[in-house]
Amino acid sequence: MDRCIVLVDAGYLLGAAASLLAGEPSRSRITVDHTALIQGLRERAESDTQQPLLRIYWFDGAPDRVPQPEHRRLRVMPRVTVRLGALTRSDGRWAQKGVDAAMHAELTELARNRACSDVVLVTGDGDLLPGMMAAKEHGVAVHLWAVQAADGDYNQSEDLVAEADERRVLDRTWITKAVRAKEHTGVCAPPARAPARDRRDPLRPAARVRARRRDRAPRPAAAAPRGRRRAERRGGTGTRPQRRPHTQRPGRPARPRPPVRPAARRHPPLVLRQGLGRPAHGRAPRGRLDADARPADHGRAAVGRPRGGHHHRRR
Repeated sequence: MDRCIVLVDAGYLLGAAASLLAGEPSRSRITVDHTALIQGLRERAESDTQQPLLRIYWFDGAPDRVPQPEHRRLRVMPRVTVRLGALTRSDGRWAQKGVDAAMHAELTELARNRACSDVVLVTGDGDLLPGMMAAKEHGVAVHLWAVQAADGDYNQSEDLVAEADERRVLDRTWITKAVRAKEHTGVCAPPARAPARDRRDPLRPAARVRARRRDRAPRPAAAAPRGRRRAERRGGTGTRPQRRPHTQRPGRPARPRPPVRPAARRHPPLVLRQGLGRPAHGRAPRGRLDADARPADHGRAAVGRPRGGHHHRRR
């Protein structure tokens, strides 16, 4: 079939354009006119391959494969198909997952079905080398496009460059027709801290309050408390009435409280008799009563009872 197809790795195209124009491969440093970019790719592909364009495949990554606003704008354009892979964050950087595999599968399928005679690849990843070789075996001419590198060197895999049938470089003039670097007035410096205010600074709120207190007339030493002054203005004496106890009712004398009973006396400590206490070391000898034994244990049963509390008769 005499027509051409363009496969675009958006991560490579926009990242290399950001490095060329803004000095960093971050896509947030550039603004993209997607309508002008798609039109430029179509005209350049038809001019290089001398074949009409069948379709442009736009491969990009998105968080959870959810289309972003730019993807929604692209997929409604004529002759544009958007394929999304996963976008994950590792080591502080965003990385695409599944984009190369999707490009490889699409390239192989198009070449096997002979859907086109020429394929334009805008990528720099060497993982597409097997797909490029398979397309060439099916009789498809492979054109490899590169974005001009910021340092003048190659920004593509050397194996891809060696295996491609044709190679073109999209220079700065062509890139700036659809991609512009965001203007920055200067390096964003952290805001300077405000100088520490002096405690005697008259602009401080606390200093103004203290100044107003100093300017007020001094309070007379014999002035009465505030509560007493209020009571005097109301016509009272200013003294607070005594509060009645909760047990006393108006017109009745207060009930006398019952006397406090003395606490119950405890039993006196047990006095050990001489010779009946527990020895300092070891167990008490069998047959001798302990000093802490109960009175009920004194007797014939307590003397011959074995240790452990069990009574065994001898047969």
